[in-house]
Amino acid sequence: MKKTLPLAILTAAVSLAGQSALAHPVGQATPGYVGDSRGMLVTDSSGNCVRTSSWAPALATEACDASLVKKAAPAPAPAKAEPAPAPKPAPQPVAEKVSLTAGALFDVNKADLKPAGKSELDALAAKLKGAQVEQITVTGHTDSSGSKQLNQSLSERRADAVKAYLVSKGLDGSRIDAKGAGDTQPVASNKTADGRAQNRRVEIDIRAQRTTSN
Repeated sequence: MKKTLPLAILTAAVSLAGQSALAHPVGQATPGYVGDSRGMLVTDSSGNCVRTSSWAPALATEACDASLVKKAAPAPAPAKAEPAPAPKPAPQPVAEKVSLTAGALFDVNKADLKPAGKSELDALAAKLKGAQVEQITVTGHTDSSGSKQLNQSLSERRADAVKAYLVSKGLDGSRIDAKGAGDTQPVASNKTADGRAQNRRVEIDIRAQRTTSN
């Protein structure tokens, strides 16, 4: 017994020393890897974790086999915000005054529109298409020939005829005011034929808003 006792002690010491060399505090043992009595991972002399016989790549951990661990896909870049649409341009106010000679619109002392007069008004209606009409004022005028009463009546009937035609072309009649001024607002002398021709007219005042593109 005295001869075998030192050998047993030596064997135990070697065994414990070997066990201590293999256990390193690299982390808690997980499935697929050998752990010591404390539950810590056991590594070999090269510092690699010791795998169990049941180890598989799916059990790889960052602490032991980082190259085998599937990296999480990077988060997608945030979607680029679409720029806000440019605001629509604000409607631009339009003020226009159109003066049409009575000779182009009507026969002498008549209030029925001639074909040439209708063409003039067709062009005006087309120009106003798409505009937000606020108000249209149609005013008939005559020269000083004839009585005041006759001139007033004729100027009113001609203004009404122009309004009716514009309404037939799609303009809102509630926004059109027709009136006659007779011979009270001449723009030229009534002493000459040319002056009287200028005074026989229909004036159309337009207030509207039109959307313009940039």
